[in-house]
Amino acid sequence: MNKAKEIAEKATMQSFLNCYLRETGNYEWENSGDVKMLRIALVRQHVIIHVPVNYWSLTGRHLFDFPMTFQSEGSEGSNTLDYVTMTTLLVKEWLIGNGQEWSEDELVLRVLLSCRKMKDYVAARYEDRHKLMEEDFTYIEAEQSLLFGHLLHPTPKSKQGLTDVEDREYSPEYKGSFQLHYFSVNPELVEEDSSLGRTASACIFEDVKGKDGAEPLVEEWNKGRVLLPMHPLQVPVVLKDPEVQRYLASGNVTHLGPAGAGFTATSSFRTLYSEASRFMYKFSVPVKITNSLRANQPKELARGVEVSRLLDTELGEQLSHHHPNFHMMKDPAAINIPLSKEPSGFEVSLRENPFYPDNEQVTLIAGLVQDHAYGGTSRLSAIIHSLAEKEGRAVEEVSMEWFDQYLSISLDPILWLHHTYGIALEAHQQNSVVRLENGYPSAFYYRDNQGYYFSRSKADHLMELLPSLNSKSDTICEDEVADERLRYYFFFNHLFGLINGFGVSRLADEEKLMDLLRKRLMNHHPSLFVQTLLEESTLPCKANLLTRLYDMDELVGPMEAQSVYTAVENPLAVKVGVVHER
Repeated sequence: MNKAKEIAEKATMQSFLNCYLRETGNYEWENSGDVKMLRIALVRQHVIIHVPVNYWSLTGRHLFDFPMTFQSEGSEGSNTLDYVTMTTLLVKEWLIGNGQEWSEDELVLRVLLSCRKMKDYVAARYEDRHKLMEEDFTYIEAEQSLLFGHLLHPTPKSKQGLTDVEDREYSPEYKGSFQLHYFSVNPELVEEDSSLGRTASACIFEDVKGKDGAEPLVEEWNKGRVLLPMHPLQVPVVLKDPEVQRYLASGNVTHLGPAGAGFTATSSFRTLYSEASRFMYKFSVPVKITNSLRANQPKELARGVEVSRLLDTELGEQLSHHHPNFHMMKDPAAINIPLSKEPSGFEVSLRENPFYPDNEQVTLIAGLVQDHAYGGTSRLSAIIHSLAEKEGRAVEEVSMEWFDQYLSISLDPILWLHHTYGIALEAHQQNSVVRLENGYPSAFYYRDNQGYYFSRSKADHLMELLPSLNSKSDTICEDEVADERLRYYFFFNHLFGLINGFGVSRLADEEKLMDLLRKRLMNHHPSLFVQTLLEESTLPCKANLLTRLYDMDELVGPMEAQSVYTAVENPLAVKVGVVHER
């Protein structure tokens, strides 16, 4: 596709600039007649950037027009701004002002890699462009529709550690299908846990037996061996490990190769899905995606099983009773071969597949609000317009009802969990899945064995329900940390992102949606958490650009210091401006 490069570069500039504006506040409006124009003064470099604004959002995710231009102070002429120049100018301005060296080279490299990947994905999916945002879809079609990725991230599609050939085979954007590799392992080497009535290894065997090429696996199982699946990308890494090589030489571990059903990547890349499997498998892979090397940490495996056990107690019963349309997808089993280094690379988490066999009209929220790469409408827009036409109602009226129904199956149960049990969920757009019925939200699913925070003030109650709580999972944290994570991931990233999706598609006025959210919050049990959302003019928000500039890996380290947070305007508390659009 001829325009793939241009599409990718504009998307890169838009996401990077939105991050910069949110995290620095370095801009002002300038008078340019009928055109809404931003003026960004890079005073330390004596450069001014001019940005035409197509849509200005309450949520901080704006749409810009092109070309953007830049000029030296005092000069009459200006030059067209490209994404490489913009990135280097904005990063340099921050570096000069802070007087020290950070990971600017790594950041710029990831911006370049992200843009290149985006270009390749846009070109590859051109023939698929109409299907990408249709109102009818399956779970995996939605998962593999994110050609731009996180719309408020400076490097949303950067991947380091895999070749272009591997990218085409294993990335969700290319829709590749492949078999898992299996190892036969002496059970004495295996560490496994399960909240189910059978072991993790038994679940794996039951899932693969009878599938294509599984005969050698069945033979190994019948000999008393354990079968351990692995992502194909991880296999060469573990086979080079000296400790693993000793196990291979002794026969304690045998690499059996690929077998079983075809799997394909979900939006998370390393969590794999098959229509033929009752489980999804989450693996370690030797790939650095956006912020982090994607390795399963042992505490995350423990956390997934721990939460599954917790959901089997009174907590799960009460959740189902009060909020029957809200579901937490369990990661009920995990298996690993512990080595002297951690993580070992063998870690596998099993996630229940609630979309087996019914996978129709199920989508992650990010798939609803993703900008159409080829200039069409978003999937959310297609759904709302179809409903409005069928019902003979105004688009905004349908949008308000849709959003109100969505809050009932997402906001209400998430705040109930937080207030009742002190559990905060990392419910961002990619971790949040909704099933639609006749176009409207009918059921919500939360997924992520990493994204649970147990508030210390209510941890004793959770320990009464599950005495082994936190023994391996490192999930209890200070209340302030849990509140901060819930505020950012569910409100700033998720609900504000959904409101933005309605706004940029001109489906509804953002302020009306924000007012609806305010009213819903006011009806909840009064708490300091809700009070800060309604009253504080600024709140801490994750700074994706600064987190990248510091080269922080968000999957390692203490949970209170995994990323950078900065104060941003809170659109729930105050009207921070009007929506400017052409």
